[in-house]
Amino acid sequence: MAPQQLPPQTLSLRASLVGSEPEIWREIEIADGVSLAQLHQVLQIVFGWQQSHLHRFSEQDPWSSRRGIPRIGPEPREWLDQWSLIEQDGDGEDEAEAILADAFSRGGPLWYEYDFGDGWVHRIEMIGSRLAEIGEPLVRLVAGARRGPFEDSGGIGGYAEKLAIMADPRHPEHAEITEWARFVAGPWGSIDPDDADLDGARSELELLTGAPPADMSGLVDSARGVVDDSPIVEFASNLPVPYRTNLRRHLRATGVLDPVELDEAAAAALMRPYLWLLDHIGDGGLTLTQAGWMPPADVAAAVEALELRLVYGKGNREQSTREVAGLRESATQLRLIRKIKGRLELTARVRTIRHDPRAVSAQIAHALLPQRMDDAERIASVVLVLGLADGTFTTSDEARAAVVDIVNGFGYRDQDGRQLDRYWFRPLTRSVQDVLTVVGLWRWVPGGEAPPTDALRAFARMALR
Repeated sequence: MAPQQLPPQTLSLRASLVGSEPEIWREIEIADGVSLAQLHQVLQIVFGWQQSHLHRFSEQDPWSSRRGIPRIGPEPREWLDQWSLIEQDGDGEDEAEAILADAFSRGGPLWYEYDFGDGWVHRIEMIGSRLAEIGEPLVRLVAGARRGPFEDSGGIGGYAEKLAIMADPRHPEHAEITEWARFVAGPWGSIDPDDADLDGARSELELLTGAPPADMSGLVDSARGVVDDSPIVEFASNLPVPYRTNLRRHLRATGVLDPVELDEAAAAALMRPYLWLLDHIGDGGLTLTQAGWMPPADVAAAVEALELRLVYGKGNREQSTREVAGLRESATQLRLIRKIKGRLELTARVRTIRHDPRAVSAQIAHALLPQRMDDAERIASVVLVLGLADGTFTTSDEARAAVVDIVNGFGYRDQDGRQLDRYWFRPLTRSVQDVLTVVGLWRWVPGGEAPPTDALRAFARMALR
């Protein structure tokens, strides 16, 4: 009699990090036809690992085998990825060709080791099984507790030691270790050891196992005005899994993407320089000098009307009055105005809205981040606007440090292969800073920089959406 094929099963697996106290664990339901290579991807997501190290599956506890503890029963099997198989001359089985039904055919448990230096060992037990239901997902995260350890924290002992230091403000290494943990957790990541972020992991599992969605960011929400081509959606879609998960949760926790509008008075005050320029050019346009500059009288009128504090110059030559030159340049980049045959003219869209401060502010917000930039500039610019929108950045020093650190974290380097220093902040964010400076970001007041206003932060939120 020919063997009968068993119907598809859904397995209930419990994975726990060996030696963790309190225990770090996850329970998942997963199809028995899923490969161990796919299970590796699932474990990376649910424990918050960052795919930074080698791994392997085995039927034998790695700690026991290293201590020479004898094992009773069949020779334990081991599964590796293809690269590791080549390095070990084929000693082991291919994880991509092994499905869970076969891997657990001896009853388990399985052991998943990640990062052979730190030695993160996960015990995977099959705690139940049932017939698979038609249409159910390949994998589902059921429950869990505590976040996975920080990468490269020195194994279970090193992680426990770092948590103890972070919990003790009086420890001499408290500030250093806390700063290191924030760096390792990545932008917008949590360093709370009790924060498992199960919802974030569930969202990433849906992206991993389902059909490729139109929205890789998980942020599109037409009811809130967050659409496919929103700058924050395009930005999040290209992030690696841990960063994307962290960002998604951060945005929801802070309400940054909630609908926001400026009232007419706030919009008029914030957009005052642009509104003046649009009104000054008017429907009739503005004739430039033969050299292509704004006439001296018009430059002087801008300085007087906008009460500009000049860094240098007499305020009647555009080429030596950078405040006016910057206003004109940024308005051109935002496509509010254009130069045609020796004249400045309003663009067609702006002609219809120039007397409406709220419409002008919405137009500028919509155009702020889609300006022409390379990849590093776009990352830096979105991070700057996000830090203003969520209240993270109060001073330019805070923004400079955080933006450059994040760009470095994405692997960008200077022409000599070195990490970028703080002086890169301005070149990386120039096109966005030029606009934000016009609307008053970090303007100088007696005593130092003025913090961003509520209206400017609301404008930043509009720009992300």
